Amino acid sequence: MSRILYHNLDYGELFIFGNYVIAQINEGVVLKPENNDEMRDIILNHFTDKNWVYISNRTMEYTVNPITYLETSKIDNLLGVCIITTSLIGKKTALFESKFYAKRFMVASTVLEAIEWASEVLGE
Repeated sequence: MSRILYHNLDYGELFIFGNYVIAQINEGVVLKPENNDEMRDIILNHFTDKNWVYISNRTMEYTVNPITYLETSKIDNLLGVCIITTSLIGKKTALFESKFYAKRFMVASTVLEAIEWASEVLGE
């Protein structure tokens, strides 16, 4: 079993596993490109030459500037993004956000569903 790395940021938490990241952003945050830059630097430090998947566990309400997805799409070894949400509005928001992301995108209802999708995307 690989170890889990944890990063507590001002605006949320990152849990870094062997080949995927689970992010939980704090209530009321507006996630901006500069936040994305900080997360990207932390994450890419762990996945220098390894493919990975980003999972957003949306347990709290927050806003994402869709421009962040345009930049995120440029990360070569990031193969996909999965948003976990159980609310109808959350699912609609995630589907809107997917239009700004150029790679594989999934909306899941549970963490397990997201991890299984990540394994599929990574060819495991």
